[in-house]
Amino acid sequence: MSESDKEKQKKYYPEPELAKNARVKSMDDYNNIWKQSIDNPDKFWDKEAKMVDWFKPYSKVWQSPKGDGDDFVGKWFVDGKLNVCYNCLDRWVEKGYGDQKSLIWMGEDDTLKEYTFASLKDKVCKAANALKELGVKKGDRVCIWLPMVDDLAISMLACARIGAIHSIVFGGFSAESVKDRIDDSDCKILITADEVMRAGRARPMKDNLKGIIETCPSIEKVAVVKVTNGDVYEYEKDVNYTALIEKQSTECPCEEMDAEDPLFILYTSGTTGKPKGVVHTQGGYLVYCMSTNLYVWDYSCLVDLKGGKPSERDVWYCTADIGWITGHSQIVYGPLALGAISVMYEGVPTWPHKGRFWEIVQKLKVTHFYTAPTAIRALMKYGEKEVNKWDISSLKMLGTVGEVCNWPEWIWYWKVIGKGSTGEKPVGKPIVDSYWQTETGSYMMVNFGAITPMKPGSCTFPFFGINPKLLDEDGNEVKNTNTQAYFAYDMPWPGLMRTVWGNHERFVSTYLSKFPGHYYTGDYAQIDDEGYYFILGRADDVIKVSGHRLGSAEVESAINSHPKVAESAVCPYPHSIKGSTIFAFVTLMEGVDPSEDLKKEIQNHTRSVAGPTVKPEVIMFADALPKTRSGKIMRRILKAIATQSEIGNTMTLANPDVVQHLVEERAKLGKIEF
Repeated sequence: MSESDKEKQKKYYPEPELAKNARVKSMDDYNNIWKQSIDNPDKFWDKEAKMVDWFKPYSKVWQSPKGDGDDFVGKWFVDGKLNVCYNCLDRWVEKGYGDQKSLIWMGEDDTLKEYTFASLKDKVCKAANALKELGVKKGDRVCIWLPMVDDLAISMLACARIGAIHSIVFGGFSAESVKDRIDDSDCKILITADEVMRAGRARPMKDNLKGIIETCPSIEKVAVVKVTNGDVYEYEKDVNYTALIEKQSTECPCEEMDAEDPLFILYTSGTTGKPKGVVHTQGGYLVYCMSTNLYVWDYSCLVDLKGGKPSERDVWYCTADIGWITGHSQIVYGPLALGAISVMYEGVPTWPHKGRFWEIVQKLKVTHFYTAPTAIRALMKYGEKEVNKWDISSLKMLGTVGEVCNWPEWIWYWKVIGKGSTGEKPVGKPIVDSYWQTETGSYMMVNFGAITPMKPGSCTFPFFGINPKLLDEDGNEVKNTNTQAYFAYDMPWPGLMRTVWGNHERFVSTYLSKFPGHYYTGDYAQIDDEGYYFILGRADDVIKVSGHRLGSAEVESAINSHPKVAESAVCPYPHSIKGSTIFAFVTLMEGVDPSEDLKKEIQNHTRSVAGPTVKPEVIMFADALPKTRSGKIMRRILKAIATQSEIGNTMTLANPDVVQHLVEERAKLGKIEF
């Protein structure tokens, strides 16, 4: 076994002092609480729900499905009444914390808005009253298509306050994507911006709607946030939302909502068909967001100051966009309901310089930092010098979300950002590796930062109340370790989506039908001899080579472990004998020149790391890979490029120009036959 392989298979340990004042102080404590949460979930979730201020107490924690459409999920916190915005803002003001920091928003131009709970409540009330003036009432759908400006968080909280259901569309999506989501849920209002600031330039947003918003029959008003005050296309239904908000009162009562009322719709792309409108509810979603954040990250907050002062709370920075579930749960609802300090940044991590993240950490004294492996890989290319310019000593914990964090980025993150050791028993700032989905509300598989020994690439163990199962094609439990299997859960939890908006049958067929009595994730996973879980990629991303089923994640991890490789993506390619072989698109580290010798080197390296079956028989170098706005690689498009077939829709790509370049490069390889 090579030295590198030994390093990968080690356990890495959080700094011991983190456990001393942790809410869960040891792995024995974790195991005991987890077992209790599985054996008696009602008792566990009843205790967790006490963190919420209820207008009317619930009569029952969980009501099992009765065959009336609430398949598997059941109903949570039955008859309970609450308001999510009240729990995020009002209660902290009423408890005397109104002058304490809540949301810190930082603009690309270094503008800093440090909202207290009182000032944020006032702004949200004004926005809520503005929506009311536009005719929005309880149950109406409001589509929000905004960049990462503070009005985005304010608008979603305003919707929650008055009982409107928000449907946020990532600011980088196309106007056509916005239309699809508006039409699917009959949104009454669209909130958008005149322009977007990106990398120092004003870019169009409102102008992109021309000729499209006119075809959305449900839209009554387009509320425009003035980000740049640029000269943009005007529509007869436009309203100056910024001006409308300013003239409103700071008094707006919170609507009483049932625990099972919808809080928001968030669309997630399927492998086929139109995006699914995932519906999350008021009570269960909020309880689950709060519980996961409280125990996993262990940061000090108003729910539990851990012996500290309110003014000395930890500072939480999640780098996600609010257009994704991570932003909903980990920038706004989870942290604010806990009474945490949450950082929201407008821009990209590489502008105005490539150390922007670390500058923010220094400037705001960030203690808990949560980002995506895609971002880590992007920053790795620029080396340590961009990190070392800044004082990041305030950091206590790091985290990753969105995809598997492979060895190259994991160990860079550990050593360069976390200042972790690499000895016999490596110790450093923990890397919280979280596995979850839009559909699940918050973390499902995750290490507790203060106590869990880490294995690179592993999402470790289930959160409380989560009972994972590995299943074969027939639904039988797979007991063997290190064996690829379908990943599912056999009991519901409060944060699970309730339905697909307007199409409950699609919810059932997508998540509940394949393995009755389970929620099916759509992913492959395996467990090692010590009980650590590893996600192997989407089941529909599987490559079958000579009868061996290979998950894309394991193949890419092997390729990415080559020191000259920055990133890779693989897809199946037809092979007359093997059925399929592996076609790899490889992005090299900055300054590395592509060559035929390097292709052979990468092939041999991959073979030695992961075995002969995993060797990529075709390697094509790529300056960049086609990705969605959330950073996920579009393997469907890569497969089409590899096989020189119809590309299909590229509307949701962050970098559609990459596709044509890759098509041209693939053409240069000519006909490839095996």
